[in-house]
Amino acid sequence: MAKLARWEPFRELDDIRTGFDRLLERISPSLYGEGMWMPAVDIKDTGENLVVKAEVPGFDKKDINISLTGDTITISGKMQEEKEEKKAQYLYRERVSGSFTRSFTLPVPVDREKVKATCKDGVLEIILPKAEEAKTKEIKVNVE
Repeated sequence: MAKLARWEPFRELDDIRTGFDRLLERISPSLYGEGMWMPAVDIKDTGENLVVKAEVPGFDKKDINISLTGDTITISGKMQEEKEEKKAQYLYRERVSGSFTRSFTLPVPVDREKVKATCKDGVLEIILPKAEEAKTKEIKVNVE
């Protein structure tokens, strides 16, 4: 049976903005500032929960913040730069330090009291249980 989906005209704009931001970051990292980095994020709907997974390699869980404001979840973090050795001469350096912030609009209300987050092996997982009114309810209709 087909599921009805709520029309969200601005969701496509969010996708376009995110893609454009990633393109700019690759073209000109200087636009994002020194050490600016954006983790890859997946958000899925399991029926009972929304599950957010973000790749945050090298981040300590105490340096990651998660906040819910209205229907928006914001994930942010800061990684301290390693102290450089005076004698070390880098031949190649890609690892960055700095901060990131990602915000996403949630498609349904969530039960804020039951939100859980874990960070293991560089992957942050946030489980957001849907509020009762947002859960799909199946109603059987007898056809005569």
